[in-house]
Amino acid sequence: MRIARTTPWVALALLLAVGSGPAVAQVQSGYYVALGDSLTAGYASGGLAQSYQAHSYPAILARQLGVPPTIFQQPLVSDPGIPAVQELKSLAVSGGMIVPTIAPKSGSGQPINATYSGMYGNLGIPGAKTGDLLTKTGDITKLQRGIIDPNTIMYDIVLRFPVFPGTTTPAPAVAQAVALPGTFYTVWIGNNDVLGAALTGVAVDDITLTRKEVFQAQYTALLGVLKQGAPSARMMVANIPDVASIPFVTTVKPYVFGPQGQKVYLLGENGPLTDADYLTLSASSLIAQGFGVPGSGKPPLPEGAVTATGLQAGVILRAAEVAAIRVRTAELNSIIAAVAAQVGAKVFDANAFFAGVVRNGYQVGGVRLTPEFLTGGLFSYDGVHPQSLGYAIVANEMIKTINREFGTKVPEVDLRPYLLGAQAATTVQAAGALFSLEAYRSLLQIFAPQADTSYFNQPRPAARPAPARRVERQPLPVPAPRP
Repeated sequence: MRIARTTPWVALALLLAVGSGPAVAQVQSGYYVALGDSLTAGYASGGLAQSYQAHSYPAILARQLGVPPTIFQQPLVSDPGIPAVQELKSLAVSGGMIVPTIAPKSGSGQPINATYSGMYGNLGIPGAKTGDLLTKTGDITKLQRGIIDPNTIMYDIVLRFPVFPGTTTPAPAVAQAVALPGTFYTVWIGNNDVLGAALTGVAVDDITLTRKEVFQAQYTALLGVLKQGAPSARMMVANIPDVASIPFVTTVKPYVFGPQGQKVYLLGENGPLTDADYLTLSASSLIAQGFGVPGSGKPPLPEGAVTATGLQAGVILRAAEVAAIRVRTAELNSIIAAVAAQVGAKVFDANAFFAGVVRNGYQVGGVRLTPEFLTGGLFSYDGVHPQSLGYAIVANEMIKTINREFGTKVPEVDLRPYLLGAQAATTVQAAGALFSLEAYRSLLQIFAPQADTSYFNQPRPAARPAPARRVERQPLPVPAPRP
């Protein structure tokens, strides 16, 4: 791969770090840079694919802000994406209900514009936690040599090089962000500091939940580097939605119906479920095989745990685990608000927005959208990320915040093509869904690569122990990033 020498990028980063730049940054004129995770990248239906990336909220914001596409570029991946996006594989009728099966498409995409000589304006990295934007780098040559590493592939695609070409200076996401002549930045990070708990059914500090002290240090460092590197730029951050309210967590009920229409509560390895407990989408294919169904002769549904061999993924979130996730989310959101205030950044309250959608739905052109899986119109096939329509709505809500907080008049995007045209994902009127184990493992590959699901279909005569409590220890110091 040929990348033009970019030593001037590093010079620009150093120049910005000592306070140069325009006296007054303008949101609607200049360079827009987006930092974040999969929600920023336009990741949807379990994959990073151009068909969804074209409608990521940063791509939409850039268009509405008037930034030319030749200037604002994203790390595009050809369809069917990396990993391959999920699709509706089949429709079956069971008990008078339509039951769709969701699984990844065949094949794999490839990076499209990896040889772009500049830096991407969209630095959203699927799977990234807050601290990763400060330290982790990528290496696009690994893909070119046929090396597919699930632990680094998204960094390899988005960041592309471990050091700025022609230098020995490390190039993590935040360094690349300040090396661009940004006049407006958005930062939406922190989702993966709690999401792993929802995906794996394990809410344990240092494993699937980032401790608030660690997050405080990392988030303060992140916004501090941006503020120092681009002191005149305007900045908007977004906080963390309730991951216990996404369709991946709320779709499958903790019971099935018996012959007389009565509720029959399913069995987990630690006992019967209750109405206060949650099952993830990954439980659907196991339940269809009889797992957890009383009297079926099959093993109970697996509950996540941290054992001597590592993180064992489960499909159950007990009420106490959901509560722990929500408490941590609230703690991290308080930190986001406080640090944003310290650096003069404005806050898009994504948590409040999605909570409102859960309560009341969202009206577009007389159509009421909801967070329901498949039928609601907002979320993609993975039950975690929005589909294109959902991202367009998020972009519009961000634009409302931008106009209110910065006194601008950025035009909102027309949602009608997303609602009525081919940009809306296929939906079906379905009472249930089978989210294949293959689809679940593909999702974990990016967002919880350390999680083990190899035991899911292995019968075990005895229940596994409840998740182990880890010994409290002081958080490790956060290394200071170098712009």
